[in-house]
Amino acid sequence: MFNRAELLIFLRGANHKNQTTKEGKKDMFFGMGKKEIVISSPVSGKIKPVSSLKDKTFSANILGPGIAVAPEGDFVEAPADGKLEQMFETGHAFGMTTADGVELLVHVGLDTVRLKGRHFKKFGKSGDSVKKGDRLIEFDENAIRGEGYDTTVVLVVLNQDRFKGVRFAEEGPIRAGDPLIWVRTK
Repeated sequence: MFNRAELLIFLRGANHKNQTTKEGKKDMFFGMGKKEIVISSPVSGKIKPVSSLKDKTFSANILGPGIAVAPEGDFVEAPADGKLEQMFETGHAFGMTTADGVELLVHVGLDTVRLKGRHFKKFGKSGDSVKKGDRLIEFDENAIRGEGYDTTVVLVVLNQDRFKGVRFAEEGPIRAGDPLIWVRTK
């Protein structure tokens, strides 16, 4: 028999938090009876909340709900199957729509657009179809840090209003390709 706390952990999933509806209310039955779309981590590293970032656009969720990963490695993979809607000329970010219709922004570093492409190599272009795990960006983490920039990789769900809710993996280590974001359909 489960006690109340164990039952809630079982229903919500022990490795997930930030389970909110689009109205910002807690949703303890997040995954029950609805489809969940899984978005994988595009990098290996350590998960941290966007609220900890020194960039108000991300930390205040202005673009949508997001999650951050302090990278361990120098490449970014496609977090899901889908289409590259925009590969930024500077190679520091891309926007994509997953095969399930989730619009994502994947952004490498804070204010790294100011590097004007230095230390970034892109492997895709706008309009390309991609598969989960495809290498899309390579970056020189040491060189970027050497110029005084934070290399944290941020993922933002841009069209949250189309879905019932978004939840994120808990803080801690993660590998590229591991589940990072769950989006619940309406």
